[in-house]
Amino acid sequence: MADPISLFAMSASLAGLLMRGAAVAVDPSWSSAASLPGEAVNTWRSIWSLMQARGGQENPLEASIKARLQKQVDDAGERYKRTGATRSALAGAVTEMEVALTELSGDDAAVLEAVRFPDNFETYLRRRTAGRRRNVETAAESFFNDLTRIVADEFIRLVPGSRGFDIAALKQLLAGQEQLLAGQEQLLEGQAETHESQERLLAGQTRLLDQHTKTHERLDKIVDSINNTRNTPPQSQNVPKRIRFGSRPRVAAGFVEREGQDELFDAIFTRTEPRTVLTGMRGSGKTQLAAAVATRCEDKGWPLVAWINAASRKDLVADLYEFALRAGINAPQDVPPETIIRRFLDQLRSANAADRLFVFDNVENLDDLKSFTPEGSGVRVIITTTRHLDWDSLGWLPTTVGVFDREQSITLLCERTGDTHRDAADQIADALGDLPVAVVQAAATAKSGRYSLSSYLERLNNHPLESSISRLEGDDYPDAIGIALFMAYEQALEQLRAKYPQQESIATLLLGILSLLAASGVPTHWLLEIDDDSDAVRDTLSFLKSVSILQESIDGNKTIIHRLQGKVYRETYLSNPEKLNDARSCATIVLKGVEFTRLNLFQQRQETRSLVEQIRSITSQEYSNPLLSDPNFALRIATTLSFAAILGMPQLALTLADSVTLTADTLGPDHPHTLGSRNNLANAYQDAGRLNEAIELHQQTLNARTRTLGPHHPDTLGSRDNLACAYREAGRLNEAIELHQQTLNARTRTLGPHHPDTLGSRDNLACAYREAGRLNEAIELHQQTLKDTEDLLGPDHPDILTTRNNLAVACRDAGRLDEAITIFEQTLDAHTRILGPHHPDTLGSRNNLACAYQDMGRLDEAIPLFEQTLDARIRILGPHHPDTLTTRNNLAIAYQTADRLDEAIRLFEQNLEDRIHILGPHHPDTLGSRNNLAIAYRTAGRLDEAIRLFEQNLEDRIHILGPHHPDTLGSHDNLAIAYHNAGRLDEAIPLFEQTLDARIRILGPYHPATLTTRNNLAIAYQTADRLDEAIPLQEQNLKDRTDILGHHHPHTLQARNNLADAYRAAGRTDEAEALFETPSDSEDEQDGTEEDRETGD
Repeated sequence: MADPISLFAMSASLAGLLMRGAAVAVDPSWSSAASLPGEAVNTWRSIWSLMQARGGQENPLEASIKARLQKQVDDAGERYKRTGATRSALAGAVTEMEVALTELSGDDAAVLEAVRFPDNFETYLRRRTAGRRRNVETAAESFFNDLTRIVADEFIRLVPGSRGFDIAALKQLLAGQEQLLAGQEQLLEGQAETHESQERLLAGQTRLLDQHTKTHERLDKIVDSINNTRNTPPQSQNVPKRIRFGSRPRVAAGFVEREGQDELFDAIFTRTEPRTVLTGMRGSGKTQLAAAVATRCEDKGWPLVAWINAASRKDLVADLYEFALRAGINAPQDVPPETIIRRFLDQLRSANAADRLFVFDNVENLDDLKSFTPEGSGVRVIITTTRHLDWDSLGWLPTTVGVFDREQSITLLCERTGDTHRDAADQIADALGDLPVAVVQAAATAKSGRYSLSSYLERLNNHPLESSISRLEGDDYPDAIGIALFMAYEQALEQLRAKYPQQESIATLLLGILSLLAASGVPTHWLLEIDDDSDAVRDTLSFLKSVSILQESIDGNKTIIHRLQGKVYRETYLSNPEKLNDARSCATIVLKGVEFTRLNLFQQRQETRSLVEQIRSITSQEYSNPLLSDPNFALRIATTLSFAAILGMPQLALTLADSVTLTADTLGPDHPHTLGSRNNLANAYQDAGRLNEAIELHQQTLNARTRTLGPHHPDTLGSRDNLACAYREAGRLNEAIELHQQTLNARTRTLGPHHPDTLGSRDNLACAYREAGRLNEAIELHQQTLKDTEDLLGPDHPDILTTRNNLAVACRDAGRLDEAITIFEQTLDAHTRILGPHHPDTLGSRNNLACAYQDMGRLDEAIPLFEQTLDARIRILGPHHPDTLTTRNNLAIAYQTADRLDEAIRLFEQNLEDRIHILGPHHPDTLGSRNNLAIAYRTAGRLDEAIRLFEQNLEDRIHILGPHHPDTLGSHDNLAIAYHNAGRLDEAIPLFEQTLDARIRILGPYHPATLTTRNNLAIAYQTADRLDEAIPLQEQNLKDRTDILGHHHPHTLQARNNLADAYRAAGRTDEAEALFETPSDSEDEQDGTEEDRETGD
């Protein structure tokens, strides 16, 4: 049990030091600073007293875990004996774990790891104990894995209240005090110089203030890390110094050194060859040899070791994309994986020299690696393949991984079976062509069945297997290999049938599942759920591993069947249609049984990745295609797509596009699960910004559901709403509004006015109205939705905050700024109270309030709020996060409005550069940044630069969004204004006229953007002395804006001002004075200055 005094002492030291740091930050006086070393001494005393409390006895954390460990060993001993493990083998495994436990319990890094990353600690522990595991006998390896799991569980449970954690945490705290001590030294130096220069003293105090502020922030992060990281998924932390990626097979005990192995290791570890290819037929040991290299690299402490499944380009891209995320590459949802991978490879290419290894396993097509082969100083790449190409000419060092030489085969057979009959061993090796996977399997089968080598040879020669195993390209092995692998299954099942009948049926299920699912392996914890008796499943897995039929991944998370062994099982046992159907059903049940509800966010994301990997592999593996005809499998595809969307992983979801297509071909295009998968895939396209593809799929789904379910079925209404939202994102507002209205009417009629789906439809329609400029209708619907949602969910539900925010945005757009600001302030207060001041949604609310202050002309309040939000987002999310770029953009617009053009342009230029780097040059947000920079250039009188950017933006938007998209029309208008300002009226006026016609046709005559273009065209006419054309347009604009926005909206006042100016220019002074007593200049309305306002629709 934890020592409460020790815990209190630690807490007091932490709190006291932080309070002292805060005092110095506020009041950098000599007395406060001088007391800091005492805090360091007190912290050291805390550590010393904790260490002395141990009295030289066994680490209490170690003792506590050992006590529980012994109980587990006693409980499991009998069970593991049934797998063939001897008592001495089990004892050896316990000894190795005890040694590892002693090392870990005294290791501060391991102790803190258990607290900071509990969800990932078991994987961490497996890597830390990998060296000990190699000393364990093969029969006891699974038992050692269980011990690892037990120790990990106990670490996570016991460490937070242990003295070991007190000490580790205090040591980390002392590391943070180093900067405080350094700051004090600087201050003391400044004090000594006070008599010489008061200014230098003040500078020293300023430096100290900055030093203490930064150190205070660092200590705050340390305490937050210690106390709160249980709720933080590992991927949100800083990128680890060492990355271990991928589930490679564990190197088998007694791995036989291969011909050319020394040369391979020399090439890898001396950097003489950056690119190596291991070629050979299936079963020759290519993957094992590559895994041996990877293990050696990890043992040597290489910072990066990655194992990439390269069986298909989709698999390769998915793994590299995931690795890029793990390496800290920022990946917005709507940026394709290939772009993220190239960004990572560019970073790798320019990084400092370091030893890094990438293994691409089972490459079937070398073209899959095009543009994706890592390069850089210290980077080594290995691929394994059955393909025989002219590798030298392609820039790869080829190493042929052939079969064992005969003496290796004979020695292995004799040593592993304990039989010295070399002649029989020679004949077995000859029959098996010395193929490593077959020779190893033969030895395991003979040992497990207690056959002499002569007896095994007789069985091999006389086995009644009716047909040979089919061969794939690159395979050239004798028929006896199929028999040897078949005999292994046959004997294993016979042994289980005789001793443990329950385990025989479990083994049959396991082999069928593993031979149909992903060849790269299946998560072991899924397999444990195939029977109510998970211990029996675990025992069966251990037995099948002990007889070399199954393998496990290096991290212990996956169970793997060798591709050749899986092929033999499918072509023998599963050649029976009934058995194949049973195996297919079981495989689907395993996938269907993956549970999300009890998992944290990090675990949910990991399970989603695993499901996508399985579904993608089943689609690409021809032999797995029978699963596609199972409706339950189609349902699993639909739910996986849904989870990926919810978890913000649309690019991962899109890798299942082929799966959705094949399922539709198998089950039919109108099957309910086909439609569900297609709907969810369309949502993924929409989240990824691929709107044309999303709209096409949504239309197909809506048509099919209308035809099969009827127009008023809930699923049909859902499809109609989804299509409407896609239309809205694509700027097709009239179509969107029509569908939203239909859906709202139908849901009100069938579900009632207060059903959550009805409220959602009403809010969607309100947002569409707002975007179409129908602001009064939007506000009325938002108000109604807010009231009904509050009655249903209460005032503080997240949905309430979203609806309230949307109402505020509509009020702001309608010029009802006082109301908008009041609602924004309420929303910010609620977000701060419920979610905390640093939650992303709170920062979004702060951003929106700042935008409203800006619209109101309250720049003195808007700019500090934008600056605070930008600082917070940089600190919390990083400088390149999309939300950070949003706030920087809005701050730049505020600076521009305040005539701080130099600051605005600097931020706009930085934002454009960052968005090009992160999103690419043609992303809609990049085009928005380019547009805003061009407007700033135009405002600053840098017209040539502005026009060049506007012309480029218009061309790109026509190409990417289409000629009629609202953003494209905005680019037309902005370019026309720039032409106007440059005196190029012959180009400006036709462009304004085209834009006005298009906006009336697409957005309607009363949309705010339409009124903006009419205003700008009128001013251009006036500049060209075409007053007879200008004045009617200005009169129409004033009338429309008064009707829509009211008399006092800023845009209405601007329209009145512009009309008055036109009257004066035409000599109609009395009419001008009737509008305004004080004349002022007319002005263009800049169109499309794109503030990234977070409406939360």
